Amino acid sequence: MKYRLKLALYWICKNLGIFHLSRALTHNKARILCYHGFELDDECQYVPGLFIRQEVFEQRLTYLKDKGFNVITLDQLWKSYEKGEIAKNCVVITIDDGFYSVYAVARPILTKLQMPSTLYLTTYYYNKSSPVFTLAVRYLFWKSKRDQVALSELDIPLVSDINPETPGDRQRHFIELICTHGQQLACNQKRLELLSQLGRLLQVDFEDINHRRLLNLIDERELEACRQAGIDIQLHTHRHRFPTEESGARYEIEKNKQCLSTILDYDMTHFCYPSGEWQHAHWASLQSLNIRTATTCKSGLVDIDTPRYAWNRILDSARVSQLEFEAEIMGFNELLRRGIGNLRRLVTDGHQEKNFHT
Repeated sequence: MKYRLKLALYWICKNLGIFHLSRALTHNKARILCYHGFELDDECQYVPGLFIRQEVFEQRLTYLKDKGFNVITLDQLWKSYEKGEIAKNCVVITIDDGFYSVYAVARPILTKLQMPSTLYLTTYYYNKSSPVFTLAVRYLFWKSKRDQVALSELDIPLVSDINPETPGDRQRHFIELICTHGQQLACNQKRLELLSQLGRLLQVDFEDINHRRLLNLIDERELEACRQAGIDIQLHTHRHRFPTEESGARYEIEKNKQCLSTILDYDMTHFCYPSGEWQHAHWASLQSLNIRTATTCKSGLVDIDTPRYAWNRILDSARVSQLEFEAEIMGFNELLRRGIGNLRRLVTDGHQEKNFHT
């Protein structure tokens, strides 16, 4: 019900011309779009917040072109930000992680529409013939139609069989145990063997999933093709984690760089927090590593007052309707967030003043 009311509000405001007014009022703020994977099979049903369909992605970019938005590179945005200005109506397209579908789906569309973009590439699964392990485990369970599964055959401590009477929360607990066990295995080959065994138990063809690379990252050849298509490659850690402790943070970024240094002939200086999770304690490490900008997954636009290590983005995925996308890209949601924030501050200040006089 709340969702329908929100869409009704958007529709009314759009048709009253408020979206266009919002764009005019936020023309000096940058819109940084955030994407992850692009659907090859049924990934949008599996994790709708992580994937987007090919035709929807093209629709989004065509909308930017039709509305005259200025799609620029991340580095161009940084250079204007350094000068204390933001290019009018500018948009930056960013993609996180580096799924194979970036090469197979997003690259041709970006090339067709002649739009630059940035790929924040995490490197542990880069150039490997295997999927992201935790995503693959959950995907196999999601695909399975079996009510009874002899998980005890996996020989993983505390993991028992599933039957129709097994509560859903216990099944989720088993999945977490399998994910944790797999991440602790000594090599990637052992994880592949575990996924293959799990696929057999769940009666899901893991070999086919891996062959089609639904949850795999790009390889070196595909990375070079992305570069040739105008996709700028930047940093996203090695193991998709970023400790606040400096030595751990430094390792993640330096290992990230090292894995890509054989193919990239430039110094990567832009960074994206894994899962958008960050703390102010990270900033000293980023500065010591000469990182220029860092993007989050917090919704919002970027202006000259936004800290360079906390740049907001607009997250787009299969969960987002075209009308919701327009509300974000036209700046309507930004003004709404600002208005709600101001209202909350007024209420808080009024409450504090009342307490002071009590």
